[in-house]
Amino acid sequence: MLFVYRLVPALLALMLCPWQASADTVILTNGDTLSGNIRRVEDGTLVLQSRLLGTLRIRWDFIESIRSESRFSILTEAGDLWEGQVTRTAGKTAISSEGRTVATLDSDSIARIVPGRLRKGLLQVLTATSGTADLGYSLARGNQNQTQSSLGARADYRSVLYKFSGRIDSLFARQDGARSQSRHALNMRLDRFLSARAFSYGLSGFERNERRRLDLRTQLGGGIGWHLADSKAMELSVLGGFAYVHERFRDLDDRATGEGSVGLEWNVALFRGVRLLTQLSVHPDMVDRGRFRMEYDSTLRLPIAGRFTYSLRLFDRFDSRPAARVERNDYGIVSGLGMRF
Repeated sequence: MLFVYRLVPALLALMLCPWQASADTVILTNGDTLSGNIRRVEDGTLVLQSRLLGTLRIRWDFIESIRSESRFSILTEAGDLWEGQVTRTAGKTAISSEGRTVATLDSDSIARIVPGRLRKGLLQVLTATSGTADLGYSLARGNQNQTQSSLGARADYRSVLYKFSGRIDSLFARQDGARSQSRHALNMRLDRFLSARAFSYGLSGFERNERRRLDLRTQLGGGIGWHLADSKAMELSVLGGFAYVHERFRDLDDRATGEGSVGLEWNVALFRGVRLLTQLSVHPDMVDRGRFRMEYDSTLRLPIAGRFTYSLRLFDRFDSRPAARVERNDYGIVSGLGMRF
């Protein structure tokens, strides 16, 4: 019987030791200490799995220091990949391997931290890619049946010298006894960093808008941009360039022209994970003097649970001298459920 009494505490100790040995320690700026297992760090938030408190999401700037014996893969905003143990102190993150420090990074430059080893190649590209996807649907039944659905997706990939951005927006609108009023757009841009602030870019875009009788607008161009602010809390950029544009309208001759471009992009974190993304660009026509187009998009994204979000988007397309007999403004509000990746 005495053997059993001694065996039970020993077994309990063996069961608890692995947990304690593998536990990570997070010290907050107010002095509180949390223990658990770090699941990941992304979007300025550390996710800690605590045995007693469950899953905790802690803002990166609320963390004073981190101590961990686990191995992590650390991906920076510039696309660099590091592996090793992580120690964070006073805004700096040290990465150590086999008892020596291999790198010391500014904590704000870290894009993601994930447990374990991350293979280079395609998986690294996927890890360095972030974005959103949204889906919305509305239905009205009465004298006239109306349906409207929306699909939106945005993805960004950033390496040391380049950043690639792609965006798809589709709005399907149908009503009994009327033509489809759908609109679809695909835009891509590749940035080449020239310095910490300046970058050059090339872009291409395709748009179909049945409400404006536009069968297809194709544009191809490029220019120069400047980051006025570039941090996790706020990104603010101005752009200027030139693009070749080819337009094909319903029942009208094709039209080719050149357009200038002046734009503003603003991505800001408001509060509690709420983000606002605004894009505004003005395109003066270089051939048809006096004509210009304006494109405006603003998306408010609210977190629901985990990676799931609710989005509210306002868009406006303005043409001072539309080729077809349509209103100069084409605007609307689209809401949807989506997720971050």
